[in-house]
Amino acid sequence: MKFSLAWIGDFVETAAVGGPDRASRILEQAGFPLESTEHSGSDTILDVEITPNRPDAMSHRGLAREIAAMAGLPFIPSPAASGGEDRGEGAASGPEVHELTSVTIEVPRLCRRFGARVVAGIGGAPAMESVRARLSAIGAKSISAAVDATNYVLWEIGQPLHAFDLDKLSGRRVVVRRARKGERLVLLDGSEHELVVSDVVVADAERAVSLAGIMGGLETAVTAQTRNVLLEAAWWDPTAIRKTARRLSLHTDASHRFERGADPEAIPEALDRAAKILLESAGGTLAAGRIDARGAAWKRRKAPLRLARLRLLAGEDQLDLDFAAQALARLGFVVSQRGKRVQVEVPSWRPDVSIEDDLVEEVLRVYGYDRLPSSLPPTQGGGGYLEPLREMEERIADGAVAVGLFETMTSPFVDRASEEKPFSEWIAAAGGAPQPLSVANPLDQTCRDLRSTLLPGLVDAVARNVHRGERTLGLFEIGRVFDRAGDPEDPPSFESRRFGFALAGNWRAHWSAPGSGRRADFFDAKGVFERLLGPWLEPEAIDWKSFASDGFAPGSAALATTAARDPLGVIGLLSRSERERRKLTEPVFAAEIRVEAIPPRGAFAHFASYSSFPPVEADLSFVCPRESEWKQIEEFVRSGGLPDLESVRLVDLYSGAGVPEGSVKTTIRLVFRSAEKTLEQEEVNERVARLREGLEKKLGASFD
Repeated sequence: MKFSLAWIGDFVETAAVGGPDRASRILEQAGFPLESTEHSGSDTILDVEITPNRPDAMSHRGLAREIAAMAGLPFIPSPAASGGEDRGEGAASGPEVHELTSVTIEVPRLCRRFGARVVAGIGGAPAMESVRARLSAIGAKSISAAVDATNYVLWEIGQPLHAFDLDKLSGRRVVVRRARKGERLVLLDGSEHELVVSDVVVADAERAVSLAGIMGGLETAVTAQTRNVLLEAAWWDPTAIRKTARRLSLHTDASHRFERGADPEAIPEALDRAAKILLESAGGTLAAGRIDARGAAWKRRKAPLRLARLRLLAGEDQLDLDFAAQALARLGFVVSQRGKRVQVEVPSWRPDVSIEDDLVEEVLRVYGYDRLPSSLPPTQGGGGYLEPLREMEERIADGAVAVGLFETMTSPFVDRASEEKPFSEWIAAAGGAPQPLSVANPLDQTCRDLRSTLLPGLVDAVARNVHRGERTLGLFEIGRVFDRAGDPEDPPSFESRRFGFALAGNWRAHWSAPGSGRRADFFDAKGVFERLLGPWLEPEAIDWKSFASDGFAPGSAALATTAARDPLGVIGLLSRSERERRKLTEPVFAAEIRVEAIPPRGAFAHFASYSSFPPVEADLSFVCPRESEWKQIEEFVRSGGLPDLESVRLVDLYSGAGVPEGSVKTTIRLVFRSAEKTLEQEEVNERVARLREGLEKKLGASFD
């Protein structure tokens, strides 16, 4: 934003500051970096970067207050006070303003204050030369005496105003309300817009005449024929103004300030100042009094400032409450000192200050950050400590890279209704809250929820790579999901930690495997899952059971749980609908691990020597019901008490000709090995026969 140094001089003695260069350095200290300077005659124009949290500094008076506070110079709060003027009151004559117009506020929370003054019988003269010159110096175009008066006050004290042609207002009354559905309004720039019920408008007795806080309407605009002017200044809800301005792609000097928070206490002064300038420019008479309609009341903000907190955050023991009180008072805060704390009332023009730490920042801006000492905190060693779960995440990530996966990062913003609904069963099984945690002001209206699972984002990343020609894919992500009904006072309580990965296309079990590999399958994903958890859980300690979810193909997903039945993770083949949604023709296997559910290893591993005697293998084939799970068969075999049984694994499954419907022929391989002798074949045959009898009786298996 551009500001005139001569204009700033109405509020602080710029010569005492030290000229343009010194003023620039002071603004830098105050937190307002200077982008450039230029000259306009004898004046210097400063192009200042104003941060969004400081609407009070978007005016010449606001910047002057900062300069005066930083330089320790007197601040003149009103240019009218400096000249001994009456701020427009002395020129009042004729009927009372309440006899000429009225104001009704129907939305008290969206318009907390609405002020108006009437200037009657103005001529067609332009604004005073001094007004037009100052506006021109900062790049503002001169339009008419009434409009220039409102723009001048906006840039002078920061309060936006609007001028209506009073004679064009139906019923000569003003109503602040929500727009009616389908209501249309032609704005000053000639653009016509259809309004929605969330928009706030200024209306007369019949129709909307202004888009509140953004731009006035063309039908009631001040023209060369206007003789009676209604000046309006109001406070508008920042959120409502921001939504309307963004929806209609409108950005004005007024909306820029109202979106960030205007000063409701500046309304009377702004009206008086604009009326005075208009009278001096175009003549006329000022109706006695002003309308000051009120909506919902606003609270005055107060906060304490403790000496201990000030020194703790500053790291400077030389700071004291006397200096803090002086610094805050220079910035316009009302201060009363009580022992080792200061009670502070925040001025109405500072919406960015609400807590004690904000007050500390204000004191340090005046003190100077460059004066604070630089020192390293004490330490007992070289550091390197990681919280347990973070260490676990890094170890899993290292394992994923070793397996051949590549890390990706996806957006935490989703639309649960469309993206996460197919995985809602997994979200519920993992203990997620039924309702998502949503963002009040999302960057994208279509993605206003925080994710509850990593799976949709991972699968989207797979799809983007496949569509760009990649045929061997293994991706993983470590991240937070927001699936808890947490405590607002403890933000991390809304989060849980997850590790997810996805495989698609060709896959090699090891980087050294020859050839281009083969198509990834469920057991590749299961093997990666078990390998990543190897430092904490043996594969035998993970319990697997079938899992059904719309996001996975039927019969192709499994839920992993710990010995304590705590859900550990999920693996599955992406369903056809999810693949079609992303235009994927390749099978995709996705998995997610709950990092918090991984149990810490309770004991150190111990080495046991291998047997020096050869193994004896025995294959056993039988027919069992299709619904029989491999986990059930494996547990039965291992719990049978067969001596010297080293391992059991699945060799083959067959269902087809010769096998009864609803059954499957299963072949398992048993490996026996003794640590003391070479086993005889007869011993092994006897143990296999015992197992065969048990399978027939307990699991209903049949043998040829």
